[in-house]
Amino acid sequence: MTDAGTLISLQALATLLGQLISGALSDRFGARKVMICGLIGAVLPLALVGYFPIWEVYAPGILVYGFALAFIFVPINALIFTLWPEGGRKGFNLLYVFNNAGVAVGTAVGGFIASISFRLVFWLNGLGFLIYLVLVLLFLPARDTQVKATGKVKDKTPIFRDRGFPVLLALSAGIFLMWSAYIQVNTVLPVTMTDLGYTYPQYSILWTLNGIIIVTFQPVTHWLIRHWAPTLSRQFYLSCLFYALGFLILLADLPYSSYFVMMLFLTLGEMLVLPGVPAAAALIAPEGKTGTYQGVVGGASSGGRTLGPVLGGLAFDHYGGETAWILALGFVIIAIIPFYLYQRREKTFSQGIKSEEQAV
Repeated sequence: MTDAGTLISLQALATLLGQLISGALSDRFGARKVMICGLIGAVLPLALVGYFPIWEVYAPGILVYGFALAFIFVPINALIFTLWPEGGRKGFNLLYVFNNAGVAVGTAVGGFIASISFRLVFWLNGLGFLIYLVLVLLFLPARDTQVKATGKVKDKTPIFRDRGFPVLLALSAGIFLMWSAYIQVNTVLPVTMTDLGYTYPQYSILWTLNGIIIVTFQPVTHWLIRHWAPTLSRQFYLSCLFYALGFLILLADLPYSSYFVMMLFLTLGEMLVLPGVPAAAALIAPEGKTGTYQGVVGGASSGGRTLGPVLGGLAFDHYGGETAWILALGFVIIAIIPFYLYQRREKTFSQGIKSEEQAV
């Protein structure tokens, strides 16, 4: 267990590092080229692990795989805003929905395939990335679409001198704290539910509900955005409120049916903040730095997913499950501060943000 836990942590760090690097490389060499490298980097370790399912191959392979994933998803975020700048938050939300649909389908199919052969799981995963690579090579434009679309000169000043850099730090701090809170549902909740006598299927069905809500409640979030949260900062505040309600339900130790309400609140919060932060980062990014900004907020998300379980685990081990939920609630409350700082500077980017907000 110690080796496995250490490997998972190292993989998360590899993904974090990959996000920071791939964002800068996307701006310099183009998102398409970085995506191709990432897809090749994902296919190779999966194929090797499938052929040689031993620890000596699996351990370095999973690290390379985690690093390569960042070279796929960060450029995708940069490309979304490049290819569909008028879409604003819609593009990031579309990617978010399809990602979660893919996770839901992959989890269901993966369990069936694993019952046949674990090797087959790795091979089919590799085949999926290989098909994705072919699609990118055939259908993704090779030209620098961002320069062609805007006609502007790329900003080559250091990132810390950018006008939007303080706003980027605020967004990164906010998403770091939100992920630090949310990840407790993945790590602490199954343990606490087991201690309370619930079965693993009773826990896993909550994540099935999560996927169903993400796909079917899109009209609900659109209504919330239109009538209650027309600005990105308001969406972040509303997300904090939903997260807080979810963790308060966990803290109250209510009957099993309350877990469904908890998941509803947490998922609604997730649906607002996870597409919103990359959209905000794209809007504040100077010309030619969209990838770098996406890499920074992506790295902050990975940081929350890495550090959150450590802090939640320490709280649970020393003080019990209630303390873990208090910690998560504290993360959410503190996240209001960087989101407020973002709101204060949001006005300085009012032209891009207002046009984006009218589009959601």
